[in-house]
Amino acid sequence: FKATQEERMMAGYRFNKEEYFKETKEVYSNYPTDVSRMEEELDRLQKENPKASSFQKKTWIYRIAARDAEVILFPSSPFYAEIDTGREQNSVTASFPPQPGIGCWLMKQYPDFVDEYGEWSGYYGKYGVMNGPQFMDAAHHYANCETVLKYGLSGIIRHAMMRLEEKNLTDHQQDFLKCMVDVCRSLQKISERFAEKAEEMLKTEHDEEHVKALKMIAVTARRIPSEPAETFYEAMCAIWFTREMCNALDGLGFAVIGHLDRILISYYERDLKNNRITPDEAQELVDCFVSMTDARWDLEADLPGGTNADIIIGGCDKNGNIVYNDISRMIINSYKKYHFANPKLQVRISAKHPDEFLMQVGELAGMGLNVLSVFNDDVIIPANQKQGKSLEDCRLYVAGGCQEICLSNEVNSRAYTYLNLVQMLNGSLYPEYWNDVFKRDGFKFIPAANASDFEEFYHIVIENYRNELNFFVKKYNEYGSWWKIINPSLFFSATMPSCTETAKDVSEGGAVYNTDNFAAAGAGTVIDSLYAIKKAVYEDKITTFGHLLKAMKEDFRDDEILRQYLLHKVPKFCKDKDATEFGKKVMDDLAECLGGQANYRGGKFEPSLFAFYSYNWFKNVTIATADGRKSESALSRGVNPSESTENINIAALLDAIKTMDYTKYPGGAVIYMDIPLMYKTPQPSLFASVMRAFCENGGSIMDFNVISRNALLEAQKNPETHKNIVVRVCGYSAYFHTLTAEMQNEVIQRTQR
Repeated sequence: FKATQEERMMAGYRFNKEEYFKETKEVYSNYPTDVSRMEEELDRLQKENPKASSFQKKTWIYRIAARDAEVILFPSSPFYAEIDTGREQNSVTASFPPQPGIGCWLMKQYPDFVDEYGEWSGYYGKYGVMNGPQFMDAAHHYANCETVLKYGLSGIIRHAMMRLEEKNLTDHQQDFLKCMVDVCRSLQKISERFAEKAEEMLKTEHDEEHVKALKMIAVTARRIPSEPAETFYEAMCAIWFTREMCNALDGLGFAVIGHLDRILISYYERDLKNNRITPDEAQELVDCFVSMTDARWDLEADLPGGTNADIIIGGCDKNGNIVYNDISRMIINSYKKYHFANPKLQVRISAKHPDEFLMQVGELAGMGLNVLSVFNDDVIIPANQKQGKSLEDCRLYVAGGCQEICLSNEVNSRAYTYLNLVQMLNGSLYPEYWNDVFKRDGFKFIPAANASDFEEFYHIVIENYRNELNFFVKKYNEYGSWWKIINPSLFFSATMPSCTETAKDVSEGGAVYNTDNFAAAGAGTVIDSLYAIKKAVYEDKITTFGHLLKAMKEDFRDDEILRQYLLHKVPKFCKDKDATEFGKKVMDDLAECLGGQANYRGGKFEPSLFAFYSYNWFKNVTIATADGRKSESALSRGVNPSESTENINIAALLDAIKTMDYTKYPGGAVIYMDIPLMYKTPQPSLFASVMRAFCENGGSIMDFNVISRNALLEAQKNPETHKNIVVRVCGYSAYFHTLTAEMQNEVIQRTQR
């Protein structure tokens, strides 16, 4: 199908947010729907084909969806990708353990594995060593839409068929390629059904604006994503279709929407040149595009993980040319105009970026929208390059979910298991107890308390970290190897050209880069605890090791004087020079422990210091610590200082960064910048200066949370009159009034220093 130039020109579409959100609510409020008939069909196919491969079973899901699943259009939107597969409304996120809907049908055929992993991870979760709901990262991926934009599904099919003609393929590889082709053909049929649906709706639609949007879909859905995108609108349709089909049918969560200003600018400029679009029309499309995450989700519900969706702007292209253009400005304008809470806006900056860009982003920060994460290209690109990745590939990194860094041609498992670094330290301090906990897996800690000096003590602690992390690597390699069995991801693989070249699914290591990492919580608490032991036990001899361990175990019940000494007299990380320099050594040593091990997909584990909300999850099962922290108090966040450290401000955090080398953390080292004030006007220059200093001082990733304590306290008392306050919780954004009382209090607590 080839549309004429006139048919493919913009129809003068205008975005109506209120009307669009009303339409989406009418649909999504009825999710999840009953898809038992489709599930019964899948069960029947499995019974009739007991020897079918996992690849073949996955094609059944796509075929049945292409034939039977309802395709849904919203008359106020020109984008198409909503297909009812039985998933929940708030479901663009993790899919393990298996969630409702046919996209997770194959995983549900392995209940013994689901239960076995749940029991194992739940055991260590009970002891606060880890929080690992997933056996691999099922939520934070990037389906490389640029492959679909460049080749279309037809081109992907053509390349796979050419690869099948080669004679050096195993039966397994042939099966993979044939099934990947099958999935792409099912997706072509789904796209055609959207066109048919639009044509049917046009027969009875009389609203002029709705007619415009439906005509755009009727013409475009027969062509996109089957063929390469040629226009700005087609490119946007292909990007959204790719991500949403993966979310609905591949049994994974695809957090990354895309690096939009880099990807879309050439299509936009070509359309301008050919008089196919105006800047105002493009802005209307961008407004609708950005709105679709908030439109899908029930943002009034408690969302402990957020919507898990994000857009990337800024950064650079593969040649290192700075990206900041009209699309960047349009996306920022959408947030300024509509105050969207989602998707998160991941802003890549560097020393080369113009002040204008930082001022634009600074205005968003100053408005208190709290949807921002800032990524420093000057640290993150070299950090990934150090892992043996090509410079061009590193320049095209994206970030998904909260702040999980991922290259465009990389399959990452970066946020699926959260480790408690503080509890892991306790294994060195209380080995008798923790050896008993770990005896089921045959792991033992080396006792550290009898060390003759701090150097020996510290060496034992690091050795225990290394050994324990290697234990977890071994276990997750065992569990992770099940991915290719219970949920091969064929459309995800189709977006990775290397999967066609190697004839391997992404679950088998078909991507160019295959990384894992454990998200580690409590680094600042560990640093302060180790430094307190160094000073109080070994150097100043304020207390003995035995006395300190007993006091910690008893939550300092009879040792408040000792606790006050540890809190206020011992130097602290990010506040005092000596402790901060010591912190660098700990950070460097932890990086070596957290990275370098081989994973099950032919890649390796990489270090990161990213904690999500685990710093709070772990607090109730982590006893008091040597820095004076009491039990049931939160651990430190990311690379921030301990929560109990006083007199911490922007300057202190930025200055502490200069001591660190965060290029040793390719998975990211997150600093949470809580600014407890709000101006009557946004003050973009202030926040631009903070971002510039953050880059110059060598920071990796920074989250903004700009809100006054008084505003939060007032919102807590009168939620009905403060429903528009958005806060950054821990890498995701949410309306403050929807949070639990505990989470609200934790956010308020941050504003006290």
